[in-house]
Amino acid sequence: MARKANIAREEIHQACWELLEQNSFPNIPRLAEFFMKKDGRRCSNTTLMNAIAEWEDAYKDQQQHQLKELSDILQPVFKRFSREVTQQLGQLLDEKSSDLEQHQIRKLEATQSGYLSLSSALIELQEAHDALIMEHKTVCDDAVMAKQKLALSEQRYQDVMTQNAVLTNQIKQEQKDNQELRINLSQKEVDLAKQDNTLTRLHEENTKLASALEDNRKDKMENDEIKWQEMAKKLDTLTRSLKTMSRKDRG
Repeated sequence: MARKANIAREEIHQACWELLEQNSFPNIPRLAEFFMKKDGRRCSNTTLMNAIAEWEDAYKDQQQHQLKELSDILQPVFKRFSREVTQQLGQLLDEKSSDLEQHQIRKLEATQSGYLSLSSALIELQEAHDALIMEHKTVCDDAVMAKQKLALSEQRYQDVMTQNAVLTNQIKQEQKDNQELRINLSQKEVDLAKQDNTLTRLHEENTKLASALEDNRKDKMENDEIKWQEMAKKLDTLTRSLKTMSRKDRG
């Protein structure tokens, strides 16, 4: 038989975490069943409801802390990606500019040394200039693509943050709805207990009334039988008196 005992709030909080680990969200019937199976203890629905409300505050804080940790983890990643892209673009531009400058210096030295004619040097210089323009255009195109990728990454980051905010609001609303449902359930359980008590009391009163009615019926039957016996005795006495008087008259 279950024993009545006061269960500490800390024990109820721990039971809530264990139920959550079992993919079962805590409520009054589940907690009552948990302690009944564990050690046969039970306590009032009000105690369970108050402890659940306190645990939900801790659960909400944990969820918000996890969301903040996710945000703190993602934000440095995006910032580091932006810095690395910028550094790589700068290095690429520096390398290309340095290569073109060295190429032009070598061509100029060759021209001055007489290894190439003036026309050939001008042609090669023009070719180098054209190549520099093409390289510059390629680098600019790469920079534009990198900026587009960075903008896309930042947009994804904002989308993640927005989704986290939506999930947080949904969690808060679901917690509010669950709280209202638990309160309604607790009230219905209290009402049902009152109805059970009323039904039990009416049943007991009905049993008492039926017993009293049966006792009255038996008493009435006994009284009627006694009255009938008394009337029969009186009738016998009267009959004997009449017979006596009749015999006297004949004599």
